[in-house]
Parts: sequence; structure tokens; C-alpha cells
Amino acid sequence: MMETLAAEIVRHTSRMYRVALRIVGNRDAAQEVAQEACVKALRGANRFDGRAALTTWLHRITVNCAQDHLRKIRQMDRKRTDWDKDTTGMLAMLETGPAERAEQKDTYRQALSLVAKLPEDCRSAFMLTQLDGYTYDEAAVIENLSRGTVASRVYRARQILMEQMNHHRVGGPS
Repeated sequence: MMETLAAEIVRHTSRMYRVALRIVGNRDAAQEVAQEACVKALRGANRFDGRAALTTWLHRITVNCAQDHLRKIRQMDRKRTDWDKDTTGMLAMLETGPAERAEQKDTYRQALSLVAKLPEDCRSAFMLTQLDGYTYDEAAVIENLSRGTVASRVYRARQILMEQMNHHRVGGPS
């Protein structure tokens, strides 16, 4: 049983890493968070009852570990969001010229920066549904919230992001 669960967890480590990276914004920290989440999942294997999908359970553990990591950093008064360096490889560039790629990269960085500045509750719901591909129902289970609460937080995040993106396009101050 434990060996089977361990093999299943290994199959999900890349997704756990991507989730951690989106939350903590740093490759090294994301790797640490994903490793910690794997260890916690293995230690807590007896608590996995199968009511939720394994993916959902692992995602919740990863999110919790990432949030714990951010709390530790805040306690040490070191806010860190190295989006520019750490997510460049995540941007799948289309076959375009150098100017278009540079513009895409700049827009992507700006969008990630704005997502990082969302209120924590909205950011989590937005990232789960819009970036990680979970349905509102799955995100509700992961966040231990109602579906309506997740939907309203995503809606609020979209409003904030649209307002900020429009503000930046018009050339207003950041």
C-alpha cells in the first residue's frame, strides 16, 4: 500500500513543483516546498481516505506547504518574488520574431507580477482555476470552501487584474 502510494506521489511531483513555483515564485524554494509536500503526504498516507482525488489531496498539501514557506519568509521580513528569473522558462514562446517574443515575455512578466500582488484569498482561487486548470468544484474542495466562494474570489481577482492591466496599458503609474 505505502509503496503504491509513494509511486503515485512521484507521478505527481512535477505538478506539485509547478503549483509551489506559482505560489512561492522561486525555483529553489519551490523545489523545497514540493519535497516537503511529498514527505508530508507520505507521512500522512494513513489519513488519505479516498473521498477526494489523490491529485486534490496532494495539491492541498502542496498549497499548505507553500503558504507555510511564505509565512516563514514574512516572519523574517524577506519578501521575495523572483518572477522575472524563475518563470521565464514557463513561458512557451510561439514561433515569432524577436520583437514579438520580447513583448510577450514582458506582458507575461507583468501579468505574473500582478497575480502575485492579488489578495491571498483571490490569488489562490485564481491560480487554482485559471492557471492550474482545476474546476471551481475541485478548487472548492482543495481550499475547503464553497463553490460560490471560489467563484466570487475568481471574479474579484479578474476584476482587479483587468483594472490593473488597463491601468498599465494606459501608462499610469504602477
